[in-house]
Amino acid sequence: MNAITIAMGFVVGFLVGLTGVGGAVLMTPFLVLVLKLPPSLAIGTDLTYAAITKAVGAWQHWKQKTANTHLVAQLAIGSIPASLAGVTLITIIRQAGDSAWMEVLLGRILAVILILVSLSMIWRAITQRPTHSSRPVHVQRPWWLTAVVGAVGGVAVGLTSVGSGSIVTALLITFYQLEASELVGTDILHAALLTGVSTLAHIALGNVKLDLVGWLLIGSLPGVLLGSRLVPWLPERWLRGGLGVLVLFSSAKLLTER
Repeated sequence: MNAITIAMGFVVGFLVGLTGVGGAVLMTPFLVLVLKLPPSLAIGTDLTYAAITKAVGAWQHWKQKTANTHLVAQLAIGSIPASLAGVTLITIIRQAGDSAWMEVLLGRILAVILILVSLSMIWRAITQRPTHSSRPVHVQRPWWLTAVVGAVGGVAVGLTSVGSGSIVTALLITFYQLEASELVGTDILHAALLTGVSTLAHIALGNVKLDLVGWLLIGSLPGVLLGSRLVPWLPERWLRGGLGVLVLFSSAKLLTER
């Protein structure tokens, strides 16, 4: 079982480093369906694993200068308080009774939004024509809009552990024009901050299986470093298309979770 856990950690870590998405929507079902963890424990354990994994990926992207730190700061203004609110809501619902219906409803809403966004991403990658511009035109948005974008991802992460990569990536693509490598780096740096704060809250609630996190990290740390190093060398069009496929996969997982 430990070998399977290490292998799964490597695959997810590689995908996180390469694209910024794929962690929670792959890891949480694995923890629940294969390792038979209760959902609340799976969410906390996944967030702890994701926080450490994405911190390594964020460090790599920071060195490569493929992260927009100004945008990360604006996202964090909304996402960090929202993630803490999400964790608090889990506690309130758990004390009041069964929270399964709430998680299912949230998962369905997120899945529908992600399917629409991911199909748009894939279509744009397929129909994109080569240009001679080395960088896309940067789109300026008010800071409060960026904070709202972060809050949407933050509350999803706090409630379900899903969203630090897939949701925020989809929203960044919708509202901003970034190079594919900068998109990934920005998302991973923000996700490292967001999952780190959410992890501390879940640890305080006793929702983390720390020994399992260790086995996952043995595989994921080399995976995320390898994926992060490959980002600048991949064609931007292919990477954008790959992001769309991964977000579509993520949304399908959300739609079928019970």
